[in-house]
Amino acid sequence: MEDAVINNFRGVYMSGSAAFKSEYLSDKQIIVVSILQSKMEKDLAKVIYDEVDKAIKENSDYKDFVLDTCRVTDVTIASFGYLMKAFTLVNKTAGYMVIVMKEEILQNFMLSNPEMFDFLAVFFNVDEAVKFIESKR
Repeated sequence: MEDAVINNFRGVYMSGSAAFKSEYLSDKQIIVVSILQSKMEKDLAKVIYDEVDKAIKENSDYKDFVLDTCRVTDVTIASFGYLMKAFTLVNKTAGYMVIVMKEEILQNFMLSNPEMFDFLAVFFNVDEAVKFIESKR
């Protein structure tokens, strides 16, 4: 699951694989990592954690972070630890950590893992997440 594509198109830097894509919106200083798989398992969560760490190091001037999980319909408990570690990385370095997810997944996570939402804003699409971040600057 190594990087397959790297592009620079109008201030958007992208890398990714069949499992995820990572974009840096340089004009907005926002990193967006999108999960492209429907099931989030431990191995994929570790790859996403590694990508979050890499994106932060490569884009040290970033201010905010969006994790787009709207394609995910199933999250295993085993993957949750890596996702929380990724959130912790971002929490230490960014202004906003925003997650995009389906409402059903949000409801399941809010019941089973309420601590996840202590420092996390949740939206249902990336555009709303970016507008929120920009409105708070």
